[in-house]
Formats: sequence, structure tokens, C-alpha cells
Amino acid sequence: MKFKRYIAWLGLAAVIVAAVGLSPFATYAAPLPQSGNLLQNPGLEQPYQGCGSGQTASGWKCWYTVIPKPEPDASALQYSAQAYFSAETNPSGKYPELIHGGEVSQHFGYQLDPWIAGLYQTVTVPPNAQLRFCVWSRMHASNTENPTVDSVSSYLGRAQVGIAPDGGTNGGAANVAWSGKSNPHDTWQQICVEATSGAEGKATVFTSNDWRGAAAKHLDVWWDDAELVALGVVPTVQPTAAGNTQPQPTTIAQPQPTAAPPVTNPDGSIVHTIVSGDTLFGLSFQYNVALEDILALNGLTKDSLLSIGQKIIIKGGTGAQPAATVEPTAAAGQPVDPAQPTAAPAAPEQPTPAQPSSAAKLCVQAYSDANSDGLLTAGEEPVAGVQFAVANSQGVQAASYTTDDSGQAHCFTDLPPGSYTVAVQPAPGTVATSDKRWGVALTGGSVVDINFGSRSDSSAPAAAPGQVEATPAAGSGSGLGGLLTGAIGLIVLLVAGVLGAFVIARRRA
Repeated sequence: MKFKRYIAWLGLAAVIVAAVGLSPFATYAAPLPQSGNLLQNPGLEQPYQGCGSGQTASGWKCWYTVIPKPEPDASALQYSAQAYFSAETNPSGKYPELIHGGEVSQHFGYQLDPWIAGLYQTVTVPPNAQLRFCVWSRMHASNTENPTVDSVSSYLGRAQVGIAPDGGTNGGAANVAWSGKSNPHDTWQQICVEATSGAEGKATVFTSNDWRGAAAKHLDVWWDDAELVALGVVPTVQPTAAGNTQPQPTTIAQPQPTAAPPVTNPDGSIVHTIVSGDTLFGLSFQYNVALEDILALNGLTKDSLLSIGQKIIIKGGTGAQPAATVEPTAAAGQPVDPAQPTAAPAAPEQPTPAQPSSAAKLCVQAYSDANSDGLLTAGEEPVAGVQFAVANSQGVQAASYTTDDSGQAHCFTDLPPGSYTVAVQPAPGTVATSDKRWGVALTGGSVVDINFGSRSDSSAPAAAPGQVEATPAAGSGSGLGGLLTGAIGLIVLLVAGVLGAFVIARRRA
């Protein structure tokens, strides 16, 4: 009888302990707070910045995996070309479905070759937090120039997202948690993954596409509206002055807003500045305008070569002459910023007679690309020993130059207008961070700048996150097991308390 009374009182004490929150499982019983979006520029809005072959949204970096095409038989399509990256702005308004939210989405693509690439961003997160990363994805694969035809669903782009809980930038690391693979052809699909952050308070999120096994005129994807939230942080229990314990709150970092500057010229024209990786066909699909319209506006053909920094009219203006007809360029040695609109020149009061053609000028320089972003920025030093070779359209070498450490651009002058190829040989002991072969179209009086970036081969950064088949490390899951265990333990205590109270009541009756 005394034993029953002891059990009854023990159960009643358990009820009281759970009610006042002193149970060791109490920290799991209450819902944990959710943070705001922890990402920078989660909407992938403008401005965009140079990255690899093309541009990515500010706050994000690009990664890509290049697998050489096997010779002589590449029919298995198990290689990977370097994808190009661009902003999908839909200036014509014909295809609003290519933007999920806001004004811009991030576009990746390549023609006729498979590719592997994605985005990543490292942010500050609460330590030991349950994280959820979600992004909207869309893809299109076709062998026609008409982007409105149905996507070929048998071509797999394998969209997935991942979280490196320690803030590392190697997507092939064993501790990266990856979602399943999706193929949202001609539709938007949200893809999510969860993982528990480490004690470092840093996490890196990834997007990934792998088109190996497929080749078409269009292998395109779009990413938009990303979100990284901390679902909850288990409070750290600290002793108080009275000797008891109470949970201490954890501060959740908040994202910084990103403004989207205007990009339309005063005369209503739309002008695109050519960057590495641009093609006429790619611009047609990027801006959703007919290729023939772009060719007619710029006096080009499908075989025309484009030059870095060249202004291409995407849509003609209705007021003053479009800014692209002026062909402004950056000062020698300075990168052209394609995110900035080009001011339209004032319309002359009287028509100006056409000027006779004059010789063009091609300026080249080499720099140490410390951050491997493909852009020449302040503080990046010149590199000596880089060889530039310029050949005309017949393949005959027209000029060559080997760089020194003066930091000054070298200009080839008096080049006749025409199409040229610029081949670059990096300096010994370095690897290229930008293209090593450039197609350049020189018009009368034009000036074209080519800036070649490289870095020391011995200081190569960690491997790019291209190994998307990596299996998440054990224990990098959601951590729901601990929450479930705590909830079950609390339920057991409550049941024991209720039974004890029932026994006491029966005895008194």
C-alpha cells in the first residue's frame, strides 16, 4: 500500500514539474521561433555582377564543372561545357512566365552541349539551428529557336538544392545535405532541403543542375525567390543567480535589402552590353525577342562575331537615337559594367553627315584575379608573361603581345575593321579565370578592351561545388528525432501524473 502511495505522489509531482517548465524535456515541448530570410538578395534581383561566363545576381556566386569532351566519340554526352549565366529580365513582356517573382530571375544555359553549374551563397546563421533552404526552379529543353514550344521532358536537368552546414564552399563535401532531383519542365517548382547548422554559425546554400546525357539548342534553367530560414534553435540552458536554469534567447540575423536600379534608356531603347559567353541566339532567348529583329537593328548576320563591351540594341527607341549607336566603351584598363544603363546622347538639331570609316583599336591587359570572379577590380595587380595573339578572319596572325608588369593596357592600333580572334596563353604557373579565346568584331573607329584574369596555380581555391551526387553525411538531417524523443518523454510523464492522481482520488473515496 505504501508503494502505491509513493507511485501516486511521484506521478503528481511529475505533472507539477511539467506544468512549471522544469522538466528536462520542456525545451522541446514549446514551438521554436522561425527566423526571417537569412539570404542576401533572395529575389535574385539586379544589379548583376560578372561571374564565370556571364553574370549572377548580387550576393550570389556561380560555380560550374568542366569535363572535357572525350575524343573521338562523345556520343554518350557524359562531358560538361561551361554554362553561361545571365539575368532574365523579360524586357519585351512576351514571356512573363520566365520570372517567378519580382523583376528578374537568374538564368543559366548553353547550346548543343551538356553542362553542370549552379549558384551558392555563404551567410551567417544561428549555431546549431534547424535550417530550411527553398528555391523556385524552372527548366526548358528544345531543339527549336521558338521558346514557346513544349520542353522535351526526356532531357533531364536534375535540379536540386543543398546546404553545407559548416559554411564550406565545396558542394562535393560529405557533410552537404542535398535535396532530391527534380525536372520542372515549363513550370515553376519549389525545391527544399533541411539541415542542422554547426557551431561555427556559418552555412552555405547551393543550387545545382546537371544536364549530362542531353544536348539541344536550348538547355536552359531559371532560379528565383530563394529562402533560408532557421526553423528554431534549441535554447542554451544557463544557471541563473538563484541557482535555477532558464533558456537564453538566440538572436536571428536579418537579411539586408537589395535595391533594383532602373535599366531603361531615356529614349525607350533597350541596350545590352556584351560580356564573355554572350551569343546572338542567347540574347534572343534571354530577352524574348526575335533573332531577326536583333540582327536588323544592329546590321548583323547570324555569323557575326561579338566583342566584349560592344553595345547591342535589343529594342529600338521611339525618341532620340538609341544609345547603342554611339558605341561608348570604358577607359583603357577599366571593365565595362553591363548593369549600368547607357545614357542616350542628345539629339542633334541638324542631321550629322556620316563619318568615313577609320581604323579600330584593340586594347589588352592581364591581371591577377585574386577572388577568381573574372572581373578586374581595384587592387588586383598586373601579370607579366601573358601572351596575346590576334588573328584575322582568314586565321592569319595580325599582331601579338606579351604583357609586362607596368599595369598599363597595350593597344593594337590601325587594325582594319573586320572580325578577329584573340587567343591568350596564361603566364607560366598560372591558370585562367576568364576566357582564353575571344571573338572580336571591330568596326571603323571602335575601341575594344579585353581584360584577361588568371591566378597562381598553387593557390587554387577549394574545389567548386560540382559533385552533385554527393551523399549527405550521417547526422546532417533535420534533428527531428531529438524533438520526438523529448515529446514522448513528456507524454509519459503526463500519463504517469494522471494515473497517480487517479489512484489518490480512488483511495480517498
